[in-house]
Amino acid sequence: MRIVFGQRNFKIREFNSHEFGFTTQQNNHFDIEIRQSYFHIYWIPFFGTGKIWAIKRDGQLYELPTQYIHEIKRRQKIRSPWYTYTWPILISLGFLIYFLVEQVKESNYQKQNIKYFTENVQLLGNYIDNATVNEFFTLQDTKEDTSDSKMYLKVEKVYADRILFTLIPGFFLNSTQSELEDCYNDNKANLDTISISKAALKNAINKDYDASKTYNYKGENLLKSDKLYVLVAVEKKFQPQINIAQTYNDYKVIQIELTNSSTAFKIVSIKNVTNSIPWNTKLPFEVAAGTKSKPTKFILENTESDNFSFYNNKDYSVQVTILDSNNIEHSFLIKGNGSSNFIFSS
Repeated sequence: MRIVFGQRNFKIREFNSHEFGFTTQQNNHFDIEIRQSYFHIYWIPFFGTGKIWAIKRDGQLYELPTQYIHEIKRRQKIRSPWYTYTWPILISLGFLIYFLVEQVKESNYQKQNIKYFTENVQLLGNYIDNATVNEFFTLQDTKEDTSDSKMYLKVEKVYADRILFTLIPGFFLNSTQSELEDCYNDNKANLDTISISKAALKNAINKDYDASKTYNYKGENLLKSDKLYVLVAVEKKFQPQINIAQTYNDYKVIQIELTNSSTAFKIVSIKNVTNSIPWNTKLPFEVAAGTKSKPTKFILENTESDNFSFYNNKDYSVQVTILDSNNIEHSFLIKGNGSSNFIFSS
C-alpha cells in the first residue's frame, strides 16, 4: 500500500501594498500573499511547517522583503487556520470513536449478560419443578466462595412440594480426589440426607442481577445450619456413556459394535432418520452395566433383505432411545457412511 505524504501550502491572507503604505503610486501597487505551509498525509493537513510571505505579480510569487514582513506582523495578527493542525482533531476523533465503540460493546455485553442471567434463573426454577434422580444441585456459601465451601445435593426422591437429597460437602469431595459420581457411589451409605421444600430452593436462586455482580445476595438457610447458601447450578450426572467400537457393513448388512461404560439400561426404540435399514434388534434390549476399564459390548445389526441395499446410498442415521436404571429416557443419534461412523447424545 502506497502512503502519500509531503508538504503543500494554501493562501490564508491577501493584502495590497498601498494598505500598509509600501507604495503610493497606483502603477506601483502589488499584491501581498501570505500562505500557510503544512505537512500532509493523503492531502490531509497534519501540522503547519511555517508561512510563506510573497509578492504576487503576473501569477508568480516572489519573496517579500523582511522589513515588509515585520511591518505587517506589527499591524496585523496572522494566525494559522485551525484546520492546519488536524492531527490532534483526528486523534481526538479516533479516541471518541473508540470510546463510543467500547460503550456500545459494553452495552451489548451487559445486555447479553442480563439475558443469560435471566435465562439461568428460569432454567434453575425449571430444574426444581422437574427434578430427576440423576441430578446434582450445587449450593455456594454466600460468605465464602471456594470449592471447599460448596455443597453438592444428589436428588434421591422427588415429591410434589419437596425434594429428598443426599449431601456431599465440597471439602469431602476434594479430599477423595474423585469425580462427583464416584464419590457418591463409594460413600452414599455414610452420607447425610435432607429434605428441602421446592419453595425454599427457589428462594435460594439469586434473581437480582446487580447483587450477582457485587456478591451481595443474602442466600437461604437451606441446610438448617448457620450458613446461607445460593443455588448456582444443576447438573445431570450418571449419563449413559455409549461409544462406537467398530462397524462392519457391505451392500446388504451393517453391524455396529457399541460399548457401555456406565450403568445398565435398556434400548426401547430404534428409528431410522435417514435410509431404511431393517434393524433386527428385539426390543426392549437389555444392556448390562460397564466401566471405562471394562465396558460392556453390544451390537446393533440388520436383517439381510432383498428390499434393502446400501448400493448408491451408504449414508444412514438412526435415533436410539434408551431408559436408564432410574427409568429416565435418553436419546442418541448414530450416523455414518460405513467407513466413518459417529454417535451423539441428543
